[in-house]
Amino acid sequence: METIKNYKSYNENKSIEELQFNLLQDINNLEHLKLELEFYKFLLEKPIFKIHVINLYERLSDFKHDIQSLDSKRVALLNDIYLHSNHIEQKIECDDMACDAFFIHEHDAVALRIFEFNQKVKAFKFNFFQYLESVFIN
Repeated sequence: METIKNYKSYNENKSIEELQFNLLQDINNLEHLKLELEFYKFLLEKPIFKIHVINLYERLSDFKHDIQSLDSKRVALLNDIYLHSNHIEQKIECDDMACDAFFIHEHDAVALRIFEFNQKVKAFKFNFFQYLESVFIN
């Protein structure tokens, strides 16, 4: 299965309801990610790692930092989505092409940020799980 690396927008012909639904899905995913990140932090604090692993403390500290960074970005992205969700309701009042184009452009920018953030989360998880698998006590 090939990973999607570039974002492609299909928002131009979507209804306001569909755009709002997609935003609600993104909000839900970002809210659930909070619990997942908290669990990863919990794992890093447990004595479940092999002893005498080279740079274990440093790598675990790096992962803790990555988790904190992802969580901060998650919160900022959620705030942007909430703000955009409020703006998109104003699209209903648009009656010209320029106004529609502005909202679609704004929505695409938010969708791109969500896509890029999700790519970062996937890369983090891949590296995190791969490393943990190599240092867990059998």
